[in-house]
Amino acid sequence: MECDNNEESSGSLNKMNEDLQRSRSPLETVTEEAEGAQPFLVTPKTDWESYPLLVGDSSRVRLAPSLDSTLRYFFTHSPVTEIRRSDLMIVLIYVIALESGLIPKGVSMPAACLTDKYHSYRSFDIRLVKHFATHLPLDCFRNRAGHYRLEMELVHEKAIRDNIAVVLLAFCSGDLLIVNLQSCTDSAVVFSTVVPINFFVPAINADRLPFCYQYLSRLSTKLKNELFVPFRSFVYHKYIPVIYPSMEGLPSELVKHITRCLDFRTRRNLLEVIKPTSILIQKHTD
Repeated sequence: MECDNNEESSGSLNKMNEDLQRSRSPLETVTEEAEGAQPFLVTPKTDWESYPLLVGDSSRVRLAPSLDSTLRYFFTHSPVTEIRRSDLMIVLIYVIALESGLIPKGVSMPAACLTDKYHSYRSFDIRLVKHFATHLPLDCFRNRAGHYRLEMELVHEKAIRDNIAVVLLAFCSGDLLIVNLQSCTDSAVVFSTVVPINFFVPAINADRLPFCYQYLSRLSTKLKNELFVPFRSFVYHKYIPVIYPSMEGLPSELVKHITRCLDFRTRRNLLEVIKPTSILIQKHTD
């Protein structure tokens, strides 16, 4: 009789654990939600090749911290039963856009990242991961017709304008997601690509987030080569008069020699960047 009671108690406990596991949120506690991606121990023996800093480094075992944190935030603040694979694809594109230097429109950089005059934008910086993961524009997922609109900005300290605005438009056509990246300053400039959804998003798994995606290295390369890198090249050429930051540290004689090889537009952009030596360069190139 005692054995039967123990078996019944054990069975009830197992069933309770299964129900609890099934109803669990991707975040167990509020503390985890605030912390986002957990830090990892850095030692002289750290194997950096096995640690996914970027989306393209992610695997079916471990996601990049930026993607993991953003995905957890999305699952926590969205009805799980209404999440579609195309939604997860948009979350992924949002994180890759962050890697490319874009940020959500109206969201400023964290104050901790602006302490230095020449700060570096690193999408795997834990401060940026926590900040932008919780600023995923959830309104763009409200349209159940499969249309998405993300308003973002390219922020650069030497931009002619304060921010370079861009709109990411996407819509579903069967299993395909058609993605357009359009500059707000020049509506005629549009970069487009087509992504098969089910191929890269095989499942919706709130408990094991790495199982939501596959072949992320291929997808990250595709999106950057066809959307974000061409957009950055266009913006840098037209609105951001900078060649390379290291030009400011070169000797004036070498800068003069380089200037001889530049066309008029590039030379003018260079002069706007290297203002202390611009008079010398102008005299030498006239």
